[in-house]
Amino acid sequence: MAEAWKRIDPTVTVPASYRTIIDKTFILPDGSTHVYTTLHPEGGMSAAVIALTPDRQVIIARQFRPGTERIMDELPGGGIEPGEDPLAGAIRELAEETGYVPGEIELLGASCRDGYSNARYYYYLATDCVLRPKGQALDEHEYIDVVLMTIPAFIAMAKHDGMSDPAAVLFAYDKLVAYSVA
Repeated sequence: MAEAWKRIDPTVTVPASYRTIIDKTFILPDGSTHVYTTLHPEGGMSAAVIALTPDRQVIIARQFRPGTERIMDELPGGGIEPGEDPLAGAIRELAEETGYVPGEIELLGASCRDGYSNARYYYYLATDCVLRPKGQALDEHEYIDVVLMTIPAFIAMAKHDGMSDPAAVLFAYDKLVAYSVA
C-alpha cells in the first residue's frame, strides 16, 4: 500500500541558471533514508496559454530548446513572478512572447509536469486574441518566432513530440475540437 514518506532535513537548494535544484531527504517505508533531486523552487508556478485568434488559428511560440537541442512549437508561457496571480502571469507571458492579448481567457486546469518537479503548471485557453501595437517584449536570450497554425495541426503536433506542454491540449481537447468544426 502506498503511503506518504516523511521528509527530514537536510534540504539543499542550489540555484542553477534560471532553474533551481533541490535535494530533499526522505525516510522511506522500510525505514531507510534517501535523497531525491527535484527541480524548480518549492511552491513555484508557471503558466502557459493555448491562444486562438478570432479566426481560430493557434498562436505558437517557436523557439530553440537547449534540452532537446531542437526547435519546438510551444505554448506561450513561463514562470509566474513572486506574488503574481497565475492568470495575470499567463496574460503577461502571452503578450511578452507573442505580442498578442486575449479577448477572453479561462483556466483549463493545473498539473505537475512530473514527479520530480516542485512547480505547479497552470494552463489557460485564450480566445479572440489580437496583436497589441507594441508587439513582442522578449527577455534577454529569448528568441521566439510567432507562428499561427490550425487547430488540427496543433493537436497533431501535441500527439507527436512537437511541444513541451501536451497536458494543456488534453485539458482543452473538447473545446478545441468544437472550435475546429464550427
